[in-house]
Amino acid sequence: MHLNDALFDFQSLAPGQCLVGSGFETPPQEELHTHVVKLYGSPRCCSTARIATVLYEKQIKYELYPLHATDSDAQPYIADDGVILHGCRNVCQYIATRYPDRGTKLTSNSDDTSAMEMFEQAKLTEIQSFEPLAKNALYETLMQRQHGLLPSDAVRGYALQELSNVIEGYESILSHQKYLAGEEISLVDLYHLPYGEMLSNVGIDLLLTKGPNVNRWWKDISSRPSWLAIRNGVPSKC
Repeated sequence: MHLNDALFDFQSLAPGQCLVGSGFETPPQEELHTHVVKLYGSPRCCSTARIATVLYEKQIKYELYPLHATDSDAQPYIADDGVILHGCRNVCQYIATRYPDRGTKLTSNSDDTSAMEMFEQAKLTEIQSFEPLAKNALYETLMQRQHGLLPSDAVRGYALQELSNVIEGYESILSHQKYLAGEEISLVDLYHLPYGEMLSNVGIDLLLTKGPNVNRWWKDISSRPSWLAIRNGVPSKC
């Protein structure tokens, strides 16, 4: 099982805490070739994996400074040319916004109202529904037994049913567009990777069985080189 040591210690950011827009100065291109971001986090934690995946997609070099997954302050953060930023989604949005011309775009066009609305709605669904339901299902499936406790069939059943409903919604969305926020991959697609991987690893195959469009989408994002490089634990450098 990958990326599970501090899975249930993480708190999702409230939607208002994510950075939106382009208020970051982009470094000159010649500086980007040798630019290295310092990433602090546990190499087997979901939040660290998300940040590393985005850095990989944006072709930004990083060095990992491990934090102990059991520490109360083990939330990942980055140091980037004097900027210190905490919070998984906060960091991911910052990276995608500050380096718009590097690697994969990952952000919606701020001038396209429809695209921004789709992105925001997809982000809210992932934060408020997909992740907490996936956590509950995983906890009752695996973590309770790891701690010598019996899982609650009622809690697990409810989480799986509600998660199934969320993914049915994804199936509808993906029936008329390639990704959750439009025709181009975005941060919100990548945010699903750690928990989606863990669900598959414990035999919860909703992302493969709820419909052909979700199946196609999941196979697409989970086979990206960025995730294949990260899924077994965040490398010490990239």
